[in-house]
Amino acid sequence: MTLKGIALEPGAGLAAELAAVKAWLIDEALPFWSSRGFDRSTGLFEERLDFSGQPVAETPRRLMVQCRQLYVFSHATLLGWFEARELVEQALAALLGTYGNRTAGVPYVFSLTRTGEIADPRQDTYAYAFLLFGLAWTRKLLGPRVDRRLPEAVLEHVKRRLAHRSGRGFVDGLPRPDAHLRQDPQMHLLEAALELEDIFGSDLGARQLADHLFALFRDRLFLAKERALPELHDDFWVPLDARGGVFQPGHHFEWIWLLDRYAACSGERVDDLVAALADRAFAEGIDPDGAAIEAVAIGGGHRIESRRCWGTCEALKAVASNFENGRSSPELAIEQATSCLRALRSLFLTGPYPGGWIDRVDARGNPLLDYVPASTLYHVFLAVAEADRVFGLALSTS
Repeated sequence: MTLKGIALEPGAGLAAELAAVKAWLIDEALPFWSSRGFDRSTGLFEERLDFSGQPVAETPRRLMVQCRQLYVFSHATLLGWFEARELVEQALAALLGTYGNRTAGVPYVFSLTRTGEIADPRQDTYAYAFLLFGLAWTRKLLGPRVDRRLPEAVLEHVKRRLAHRSGRGFVDGLPRPDAHLRQDPQMHLLEAALELEDIFGSDLGARQLADHLFALFRDRLFLAKERALPELHDDFWVPLDARGGVFQPGHHFEWIWLLDRYAACSGERVDDLVAALADRAFAEGIDPDGAAIEAVAIGGGHRIESRRCWGTCEALKAVASNFENGRSSPELAIEQATSCLRALRSLFLTGPYPGGWIDRVDARGNPLLDYVPASTLYHVFLAVAEADRVFGLALSTS
């Protein structure tokens, strides 16, 4: 198996696997998505490319994807992995100018057509979470040129207009798509709040939002008895089909990493919650290839054994977080991280062209999508950056 000319033996260790995937990211993925994956005529990132590397023209460009790509290229520039300051400046200006203030009462619309018309005007909490996340990271890169009033206004709007009537958590969006409540927007709002707190301190009230979302996870979202995180809740924050539903191992892994970040910020004890999340996710949610499967029945038994790239990325982040916080031995952490990286390299990052990926595969490794979604780069970049931060120095000095 080769990535960017690096041939690895089947039994390659963590140092080799991490070096190969990091080289693919720096030498192939970042150059590709800053050129073929970026429309300089509009200043916006492409939403998805087909297997020949051409944009899928009929697919609207979502606000969420623009914000994720802003994060990726801001973080890459700050790490010295790729110089993208000019790209970030252009893309941020285009986002603010094209998605913002398009319709009354909606600060940013959900998606646009390739020609700039509004494709979907709704207010989406998940997308606003990534807008806050992207603004935090562009502020880290560009400094005061990213006015603090931008995230402040978005955060105020989310708290005022998108809060659930119970005072707990947030609705999915306006207009509401259905009567359900989902854990996913809450998770990414927590992620955004932690980044805002990191860059702005206490000025924006992001810490209070993080505290609120942690309490919601602890008291309502997570089923301690079943050691499972349902995706759907009713309008009273009661899980839908608590026994017959499914949990996504990838989201268990994502919450492990987030809870540890929240603990570092707040001093809150999260080890019991993390242990419960990890227990079922690692035992039931990782297949023999080392990849995270899509879903596991909360009551046990049924499994959806197809794999998405993002889930394995989140498993790698959880492994790094467990090791960094002293919950796993070096031997176990190295074994798990190596397995995750090998799965990423062999199942997802080898095609359909350099810098692209196969986003979803079945249990046998056959592709289940015929396009490359840009949204996945956020997961891959953050996972590799975390693995490099946690394991890279130790490996280079061992």
